[in-house]
Amino acid sequence: MKQIIYICVFLMAICSSAQITVTHSVYFDLDKDEFSFSEGKQLTSFFDDLIYKPILTVKILGYCDDRGSHDYNLDLSNRRVETVSKWLENHDIELENISKKVEGLGEIALEEELDAEETEEIRAQNRRVDVEFSLSADKTERIAIKKLRKKDLTEKEAKEIPVYEQKVVAAIKEKPTSKEIIPTAAKIEVEEIAEVENEFLDIPTKLDPPIDNTKEPFKTLLSKKLKAGQVIRLENILFYKGRSTILEESQPLLDRVAEILIAREDIHFEIHGHVCCINPSYPDAYNRDTKKSNLSHDRAKAIYKTLRSRGVKHTRMKFKGYGRTRPLGGIDKLDRRVELYITKIDPPKN
Repeated sequence: MKQIIYICVFLMAICSSAQITVTHSVYFDLDKDEFSFSEGKQLTSFFDDLIYKPILTVKILGYCDDRGSHDYNLDLSNRRVETVSKWLENHDIELENISKKVEGLGEIALEEELDAEETEEIRAQNRRVDVEFSLSADKTERIAIKKLRKKDLTEKEAKEIPVYEQKVVAAIKEKPTSKEIIPTAAKIEVEEIAEVENEFLDIPTKLDPPIDNTKEPFKTLLSKKLKAGQVIRLENILFYKGRSTILEESQPLLDRVAEILIAREDIHFEIHGHVCCINPSYPDAYNRDTKKSNLSHDRAKAIYKTLRSRGVKHTRMKFKGYGRTRPLGGIDKLDRRVELYITKIDPPKN
């Protein structure tokens, strides 16, 4: 019976992850609705690296910091969203493929217990627009090269993609409702395009008892092939029921995560909190610790604060609660989770 459940969960997870999505954040200066030259340069670099642009859907989400009135922040967020939207339209993204949203009604509240450095860092993080580029599930099922960025391609895929990308765009525009697979010119075997994932870094631990390397719980973080866009679920790092307080028995595992992240200074990430089983009219679950509906947000923040206290630089981290906006599609308890979303891997130092 357990095997059947595991198989069902696995299949549902595959179905729920059929859509491919990559995200880029554009940051704005205080009270500005036009991004700086350096931010524009980074956006251009990210955009130029994308594949299948003419058939991608784009979601633009705008944020502000906590300063200013509600109406002012809402207006400023909308103007920032429009700035990015116009940039995309000027770069050949069809307006009909763009959706816009102002998250959190223009602001994300700060917590009183944050220190001045944390507060300013989070404010800077909140003055942004997130741009999500997606290839819908039905389109993804039709293509052989299921990636959205050139930098993620294997050597064979990189040689194939200039012609194959044009072929895919033309085929999908000509027959948008078709389910016919679009083959590559040269047959690329799964074994050939799959990258080697079994090369891992060996990072020692000071935990007592030490972590058994054969049972390393966070081996994905040690992978030499770790990439931006990967999600690492913090398995067995648990909280008290309905609270944002981490269970004592989970602290050693969180210490191990901190050890790895301190050693791997190249990793930049977001901490995402998720919950299940909430009334759709509420944005988040009720937190018994704060007496507010902010459970996923505060659980992500609890991980952030713990990692920072262990020595992980705050400039590499962000945190956010998603409520139940991103269910996995399986059983409810799988939706109660905290994840690390890898936003950037620094190139090797010379």
